[in-house]
Formats: sequence, C-alpha cells, structure tokens
Amino acid sequence: MSRRLYHASLFILVAVAGVGHTAADDEIDFARDVAPIFQARCIECHGPDEQQCGVRFDQRASLLRESDNGNVAIVPGKPDASHLLHVVRSHDEDVRMPPEGERLTDQETDTLRRWIELDATWPGQMDAAAKSDHWSFQPLQSITPPSQPEDTSPIDRFIIRRLQKANLKMSAPAEPITLLRRVSFVITGLPPDAEEVDRVLQSPKGFEKAYADYVDTLIDSPRYGERWAQHWLDVIRWAETVGFETNLERPNAWPYRDWVIKSLNDDKPYNLFLFEQLAGDTVGQDAALGFLVAGPANLPGQIGRDEEAMRQARQDELDEVIRTVSQACFGLTIGCARCHNHKFDPILQRDYYSMQAVFAGLQYGDRRWRGEQNDAWTAQLPRIRTELADGKERLAEFTKQLELADPVADLQTETFPAVRATAVRMTIIATASGGSASLYELEVWSRANGENEPSRNVALASSGATPSASSFALENQTRHFDNLIDGSRDRRQAFPWIASQSGEAWVQIEFSEPALVDRIVIDRGSSVPVDYKIELRSEGSDDWTLVADTSRRALRIDDIRPADRVTIKGLSKDQTAKLAELTAEVRRLETEQHRLSTGPQVYAASFNPDPPKTWLLRRGDPMQRAAEVFATVPDVLQTGNEAKPSSEVERRILLAKHLTSDNHPLTSRVIVNRIWQHHFGTGIVDSPSDFGKMGAAPSHPELLDWLAFDFVSNGWSLKRLHRAIVLSRAFRQSSQAQTHAMEIDAEARLLWRFPPRRLEAEAIRDTVLCVSGKLNLAMGGRGFDFFQQRGGLSDYLPIETFDESGWRRMIYAHKIRMQSVDIFGVFDCPDAGQMKPKRTRSITPLQSLSLMNSPFSVRQSEFFAGRIRATCESQAPEELVQAAFRLAFTRHPSEEEESHSMKFVEKHGLAAFCRVLMNTSEFVYIR
Repeated sequence: MSRRLYHASLFILVAVAGVGHTAADDEIDFARDVAPIFQARCIECHGPDEQQCGVRFDQRASLLRESDNGNVAIVPGKPDASHLLHVVRSHDEDVRMPPEGERLTDQETDTLRRWIELDATWPGQMDAAAKSDHWSFQPLQSITPPSQPEDTSPIDRFIIRRLQKANLKMSAPAEPITLLRRVSFVITGLPPDAEEVDRVLQSPKGFEKAYADYVDTLIDSPRYGERWAQHWLDVIRWAETVGFETNLERPNAWPYRDWVIKSLNDDKPYNLFLFEQLAGDTVGQDAALGFLVAGPANLPGQIGRDEEAMRQARQDELDEVIRTVSQACFGLTIGCARCHNHKFDPILQRDYYSMQAVFAGLQYGDRRWRGEQNDAWTAQLPRIRTELADGKERLAEFTKQLELADPVADLQTETFPAVRATAVRMTIIATASGGSASLYELEVWSRANGENEPSRNVALASSGATPSASSFALENQTRHFDNLIDGSRDRRQAFPWIASQSGEAWVQIEFSEPALVDRIVIDRGSSVPVDYKIELRSEGSDDWTLVADTSRRALRIDDIRPADRVTIKGLSKDQTAKLAELTAEVRRLETEQHRLSTGPQVYAASFNPDPPKTWLLRRGDPMQRAAEVFATVPDVLQTGNEAKPSSEVERRILLAKHLTSDNHPLTSRVIVNRIWQHHFGTGIVDSPSDFGKMGAAPSHPELLDWLAFDFVSNGWSLKRLHRAIVLSRAFRQSSQAQTHAMEIDAEARLLWRFPPRRLEAEAIRDTVLCVSGKLNLAMGGRGFDFFQQRGGLSDYLPIETFDESGWRRMIYAHKIRMQSVDIFGVFDCPDAGQMKPKRTRSITPLQSLSLMNSPFSVRQSEFFAGRIRATCESQAPEELVQAAFRLAFTRHPSEEEESHSMKFVEKHGLAAFCRVLMNTSEFVYIR
C-alpha cells in the first residue's frame, strides 16, 4: 500500500466515524480515535515506504512482534509492557517519539493507553499468527470431484463443469497419430518411432489399452528424465558458469544435472527430491546440493575486496539461494522482502533474513562427492603414499649427494652479511610455472642496532621508497606495482605486479636514504621465482653487490620447467636431468595423492558447521545491521509446531521437513501446477513461481487442489501424476480451433481444445538429430561444448561443427550462462541469467531463416537424406517421399502432398526436401 493510499484510507475512516467525539465520551474506536494519531505522528517513519526499527504503524501484526531493537510496541491488554507508551511518554531526547516536533498531548497518550488496555482492537487487521486469506495459503483439503460425467476421470469432470459454465464443451478426440506424437513429445521431448506407432495402431487390445501401455513405455524410458529435468533446470537457472562479468567455469557442476535426471527416472518421491536438495549431505546425496548454488553469483572478492564489497557480495550470493528455494519450491517471491516488508504478500523483512539464517553457513564451490568412485579412490591411497615416500627418499638422497641448498620457499627469506645500500634490484630469470614473473611484496629489512634502532622495512612507500620495473602486464597496472612497497600481504586488498611476458624481468626499489640491509623477504604472486638474483647498490657507488641467487638450490616440487631449461651451478646435464626426473616423479605422486585424498568433486553447497550470525539489515544495506535474527520459516507459513534449530544442519532439516510436510499449503500446489503447465503449455496458475497476491488466479482452483491433495496422498509420485494427465480426455482431445469457442476463450485456458504450441529449442534440435539418424543417446558425464574453451576473461566463441559427441541430447550441452546457442537461441532458449519457470514463445522470421540455412540444418538434412536412401531399395521419388514423411511426421503423405513433394525432390534434390520438412509447423509443433 502506498503512503498516499494509506493516508486516504485513514481519512475515510475518520470521516465515516464523524466529528465532535473525544476518547473520553465513549469506548475507544480505532478509526476515530487511534488512526488519526498514527497518521499524523507515526506513519512518515513507520509506514509502507520506510520502517525504522522494522516497525510499521499501518500493520497491527508489526506492532505486536519484536522490533529490530528487541522491543514490542504493543502488548494487548498490558499498557505498561507496551514500548509504544514508554517512548511517547519519555523525556529523554534520544528515546522520545516522535523524535522531532511537538510531543503527543496527554489526551492522545491516554487514548493510546486505553486502546491498548482494550486489547488494541484494530478492525480489518490480522495478528501475527493469523494466516492470509489469499487462496494459496489455505490448507489443502480433500475435494470430491463432480459426479458427472460418470465415464470420465476426475480431472475431466472438473474441466467439463468449468466449460459448461462458459457454455463450452470439449473437442472431439485427436487423431491417433497426432495424439501419439503429442504424448511422445510431452513425455520424452522426442518424436515417436514409426514402427512403435504402427504397433499401437494395430494392437489387438484396441487403441485405448494400447495407448495406455504406450504411455507407460514413455514414462519408463530414460528419455523421460532427460526431458523433464530440463524443465526443472529452467526454473532454477542452472548453468556451468558463474555469470556476471567474469562468467568463470564451474567444471564440476554437471553431477547435479545427472542427479536430477536419475531422480526423475527413478520416480523419486517429490518430497524426498526436495529434501535431498536442501539437506542431501545428511543422506549421502551430495550432488543434490548443487540446487542451492545453481544460480549466478559474484563471490566475495570478485567485485571488490574492501569490507563493504565483501559483505555486499555475501548478501547477493545468499539472496540467490533464497530466491531459488522460495520461488522453485513454494512459489513465493520472498526475495522482494530483502529491503522492506513485501508490498503485497504477508512476508516480512524479518522473514527474509530468518530464511537467510537457515543458509548462513552455506558456501559456494566444489565439495567431496561421496559414492562408489570416492570409495575406489580412497582404497588406492595406501599404495600411493608408499610410492610417494619412496620417491621423496630417492630425491632427498640425490639432492644431498649434489650438496644443493633447500628449494625456494613460497615466502622466501634471503639473509646475508649487512650491506649499506641505497637501492635493491631483483632479476627474475625463470619461474616454476614457466610463466611471467609475479610478486606481491618485496621487503628489504635493515639490521637491528640495539633497542633504539630496531630492524625495519626500508622498502615502503610510506618511508619514501620508489619502485620501477622492466614491464607491466597491463598498461594500467602501475598501481599494482606500487603494491610491492605498500607493506601489506593481504591478497584481498591488493593485486600483484605481473611482468608483461615470460622470461627475464626485473624490479628495482630506491630507498629514501641509505640503510644497512641484511635481509630480504620475497612474497611471490601467481608464479614462484625459482631462478633469480638479488643485488644491492652500495652507498656512494653505482656498483651493484650480489647478495642472493638460486644457482645452487634444489628444484621446487612444482617446478615444471623442462630439464634442458634448468641451469644449476656445478651440475652436468645428466645430473640436472636426473634431478628434474626425480622431482617430476615426486610431483606426479603428490598430485595423485592430493587427487585421491580430495576425492571426486561436485560443484554443490558446502556448509560451515559454525555459521556466523544473521542480521536484519536496514533497507538491505549490509553495513546497517539492525538486529540479530534466527532461522525459521515465514510467519504466514508457520504451523505453530516448528522446532527451534540450533546447529547449521538442523536449520536446513527444519526447512526441508517444513516444505515437504503433507499439509504444506504451497509445495504440492506449485509442483502439480508446473507439471500441468508442461502438458498443456500453461499452468492452472499462469505464474508458476509466484503464488502470491500478484500472481495469477487459478483457472480451475478446485482441480488444482484436488490434484495437489491426490498427489500427496499417493506418495508424491510424479510419474503417477503424468499418467493421470495424459490419459485424461482433456489431454487427448483435438487441437482444432472452433470459431464459437475462440470468441469466448481464445487461449483455450478452459481447455475446450488441446492448446497447440511450438517445441522448445532443445526438443527441436533433438528431433532434427533423431530424424537424421545422428542422435547420440549417451547419458551422463560432462556435457559436450557449444563454445570453445576460452582463455582468461575472453569471449566464448561458438563451435561451428560437431562430431558424434556433439550430437547428444541438448540437455547434455555444457551450459554457459549469458550465451545464446547458435540457431537455437532464437527459439527462446534461456541463457540461465534469470529463472525461467515459463519460457517465452516468440514467432520471428529469424527462426525460419536459421532453421533453414544454418550449417547445422544443412548438414543434418544431408544425413536425413542419406538415411532415407539407405532404407529405400528402388530410390524412386515416390518411395523417397513416403520414407521422408514417415520419419519426419510418423505418417504417410496425402496424394496431394506426395505429388508436390515428388516434383520438389526431382527439381531440388532429396536433401533440400528434407530441410523443408524440418521447417514445417508439423515438425516443430506439439499439436
């Protein structure tokens, strides 16, 4: 409610109540006596636009709960316990309310006191425990379907009754082939096999029984899980990169996709499906936790390393989690309460942060993936450890024989006899990685001289030191070089100096005054200097004195330079080669030990067992903490039996059990609506992730509730729900338009016909590959690439041609966020930048042009033609055309179609004809 509307409503209340009354004349009337006080003295700072201390004077519920500072404004029947009276009576300028202007009069204060004594009655307002009267918050109840027509399913009875009210009726049944194609596309995303269609049509059981058996075959197919997993991944905008400017890879994200596919194919009960995605680590389902971190995220440190930026990034990544869970699981836009109470739904800002507290310990990143592979890797560890110990022993013995000094350390300290110097120069000849030289800090320490002259770092900008270097990796990186002498090793606050290219590079620091130097500390950057020398320029001279070099040091284990590029003073080529060989073997074994010890990895949520406190933030500002909040579910959804979790895992289990309880008003309604949507193109509620007051009203509310109650009562089985829907008359009816019905219900929301719609981008691509005979049905594992692997932060460049591995189903494509995929981007394929519970269905000329002329389409049409020729003995145009229609449309051509098609094939060739078929509405539409 806007402030203007609120003021207007109070004005009306006052006007209706009349004038000339005082509170002392009769009983307290809220509209007449209390509302005017709130309007004049409170609403500006405690209204819909601003809620200082989290208090609103336009909502009774807000006044009855603890504010951000822990006080309760109104305790009905107890004026002395009501903080409101304390602050309006106070003479303390830091406490009194209103904080400015005239104080409340004694009469106004007494009015508030008497109103509170009389239980603070506020007509039209709820108390904190009251539920919203919105339909979606009402408890599920068993609903008896209409009794007529008796020979139809409960689903159809609800629909027929609604149609009768609109003076409409269902359409005739669809043609059998049309229905078989329809159900195949809906359940599996692929066209039916022509021979399977023939078996159904010719079955001695009759079409009704054969159709039901065919439905079971489709639902039991592995293709079912692949098809319906895509719908779920759309809802949570899952991808394998982080998004935003960096869009870095998440190379181990794919196990979550595979987990979703397997869960759907196994008909895992939906309540368990949700529970494992919130608390899968408690039941050995680590991959399921990819759900919580599926969305885009700028992790702390990626957008800035100061305290405010780090806090903001943390809030943003937790916000992604809250939006994913709330919208995907129970269809509420709780994210809208991040900065203030929800403007439309009964969701408080406190509810948002209480839900954030559930996930306060969550961390994005890879975690150990427990299972058979993990057990196999663990079993190999004893052998690798033994081999590593032997390898280290051989390396140590050989290094001892060569009388080499210890390798360079990550934080290397070089000590030497003191030299009075005016400058230092470090020349880096090679790094362990072979890459560019890189340093965070170069510290030059003077020798201590008693208590009055302690050792100090003379290479500090604050002491007047000045740096220079051979080169910078970037033209604007001068400030990074200055970090060498800022005195800080905090990598969150600084970036390293990096040379412009690999090979020899140098840095030099001029001191502000001569110093007696005896120690230098090198804090490396992204690569370790392993071949270098350090020189000091003596006072009063231009000569440089060598004080440190690596010419007689053993190799670091991570030194990957080829032996012929390593020079160690006093060693022959053979000795150097053997040293490099022994070092490489230790490196290989250490790498293998680390891999096996770490175990298989999956990109999924991990959890800090001791999560930090969660704070309600004023206006969502991470730097304005108002009050600590604790993990719980939103007030409007509470049953009164919620436990108070203490540990991190108990918080998530609390939420998971709450969402998956049989009596939750939203969870089952939301999922059955999503299932309905993907059968008919539109859900019963046409805002599938928003069941709040700003969402759409259900077209068939009783049907939705019957479906939800039946779904829960029958074990939360998704496959059972699918079967019931596709066996209904509503699903099996014709999609043909009728003039009278179109005038009443053009979008067929009342289901007087089956609503036709275009296939999604993935189904179109899969279908093209299917009819061409090139579809690779390999399941699971890392996906194929649509884009070249990029370097650094460069753009993702599309791959032009594919082999067999790139002809897998499109759900197995490596999903790059914010990148449109070749020709299929124009078919409204989402880029995972935003949740897509319902895809856009556009019709543009570019779609036809792309599907007709893209290299992919041209090549697949040639494969399509080759497949036809391989199966046709005579190669006669008539036979080729019939085979093409059978593969493309699962039917034979009409005489007219056959005649025109033969002429086209003779003139333009079979491949061109196949490309035409792939561009027809019949090919790309569910009818």
